[in-house]
Amino acid sequence: MKAKKIILISWLLLITGCSSYVPKTHEDLMRTKNDIKLEDNFTRDKQNNFQSEKWWLNYNDSNLNELVKIILKSNTDLKIAKLNIKAATATIDVASHSALKIGIYGGGEILGTSETYTESGILSDLLQEDKNTYTASGGIRGNYNFDFYDKYENLTKQQSYLAKSSKFYSKLTELNISANVAKLYGYYIYLQEEKINLDEKLSVLVSIEDKIRSNIEIGGGTKDDLLIIQNKILNLKRYINLNEFEKVSTSETIYSLASYKNKSKIEKILKNAKYSDLMNQEFLIPGKISSDVIINRPDVQYYLMIINSQKAKLKSLKADFYPQVSIAGDIGYRGIGIDNSFRDFSSLVWSFGPKVYLPIFNLSSIKANYKIADIKVNKFIANYNKTINDSIQDINTKLSGAKISKINFMNLDTIEKNEEQIYKNSNLKFENGFISEYQNLKDHYIYLNSSLNKTQQSYKLYSDQIDLINSLGGVYKNEKQIIKEKI
Repeated sequence: MKAKKIILISWLLLITGCSSYVPKTHEDLMRTKNDIKLEDNFTRDKQNNFQSEKWWLNYNDSNLNELVKIILKSNTDLKIAKLNIKAATATIDVASHSALKIGIYGGGEILGTSETYTESGILSDLLQEDKNTYTASGGIRGNYNFDFYDKYENLTKQQSYLAKSSKFYSKLTELNISANVAKLYGYYIYLQEEKINLDEKLSVLVSIEDKIRSNIEIGGGTKDDLLIIQNKILNLKRYINLNEFEKVSTSETIYSLASYKNKSKIEKILKNAKYSDLMNQEFLIPGKISSDVIINRPDVQYYLMIINSQKAKLKSLKADFYPQVSIAGDIGYRGIGIDNSFRDFSSLVWSFGPKVYLPIFNLSSIKANYKIADIKVNKFIANYNKTINDSIQDINTKLSGAKISKINFMNLDTIEKNEEQIYKNSNLKFENGFISEYQNLKDHYIYLNSSLNKTQQSYKLYSDQIDLINSLGGVYKNEKQIIKEKI
């Protein structure tokens, strides 16, 4: 009984002594939802009408849905991200079973002595004739470390958080790719609409050129007028060529995102893009953003999981300052003599017992690893806070851009309608003989310019909405969409 008390007291003193070697840690503050709500454009209200998963389905465009589906299935970056998830998940099991090690061992060695006899008598008969002999051994050996200080539990938590961080990184990759695809698809639609407008403008300019040439022939115009209109035609043809190049370039970018797979399907989707109503759809541009949106952004959640993982690693490293207790054993056979060492394992050998490891001589390296892990915790916290700050700036910028694009679109829409009415009036005047065909063609050209400006701003608004969606990590649905879902 006295011996047990002595052992217990000694153990407690040993643990107390080891704990004095553990360096103090410091954890920096992390930004919270309460901090975010104090910023402009943000609130703590719930995000009831916000959708983060498969946001592109809200556009209700079957071609876009199919295009995103094809690319997400074959994109190389996304495949790598998903493989990282599998690899990180596999390490969880490795960490959870790291306390127990069981394996088969085998080996051989030559025993030798300078004397023909040993006082202990071990192998004396064998060594009297030969100073050297050959032995071989094999068996099963196991070792189990008791997790008194939660070292292996925290190692498992570390890998679990890393696996979660990989999932959020994959989600971030998917978000960026889907947003990029949606912008490229919208741009291709715009290019087709632009081509129609440019061809019509070219037709008008050619007609104007014919009128000027006719006027010159009857003495009613100058060659300078003809040169001016010819330069306009050449510049317009340059834009038409550039439009064709942009279509090819956009197509190639889309093919590359799909790793050049399913090219025929993508070509068909792009061919049908001219029938899409995508550019005329409008999503809600909110006045205020819920702080939950930032907290749940994939990049913010990624760093949060990295921080939790590093904290778990720090706790596991803390256990290295304390005595490590394990129990080990092995069972096997040993053969003696080169002739029968691998054939006749007649000698059973076994061992079993506890072991205690005291980190006395390597405390400096343990301290260094612990301090580095503590520094990394604060490094990841700094990255987390920076990501939140960058998110606030990014969302504010994208939100302002979308709002301004909407205002500009509404103004250009009004201008386009006014120019359309002016052109209609010009047609009536021309039919009634109040203006010349030349003036009517000029009015038509002005209207086409206005129409193209509206089309360009329509794509700008669409593009800014996609940028906002990418920044938020999802889409705010408007009232019509919410009502439609309830029906």
